[in-house]
Amino acid sequence: MRQRYIDESDDFFIDEKKASPTNSLRQDNDLFDEASYTAQPVISVRRVERASNEDWEILVDRKPVMLIKGTRFSKPERAFLRTPQGMSFMIGGYKNGWKSVSEYKRQVGKCLT
Repeated sequence: MRQRYIDESDDFFIDEKKASPTNSLRQDNDLFDEASYTAQPVISVRRVERASNEDWEILVDRKPVMLIKGTRFSKPERAFLRTPQGMSFMIGGYKNGWKSVSEYKRQVGKCLT
């Protein structure tokens, strides 16, 4: 059952089953810049499993912009990239301007040591 909370100035409802701060991966201010009133690009990572290997695609607004080949990484490095921290690492790297797989490999080596 939905619980409705009514304020004098705004009407809104909170579905307590769906709304959970622990399930939130993004904050609203990451997607919209109120100062300049522009929407920010949505950056995401998708793991692509192939027959004998795995790759990761970095997507900006659902369009692939970079392919990171899994064959370039060792087993421990690939295991790290599969984790949520690894996904955040790849997104952060893209935001920092890393444009090559060798830069990701160098930085993931620093993370794991």
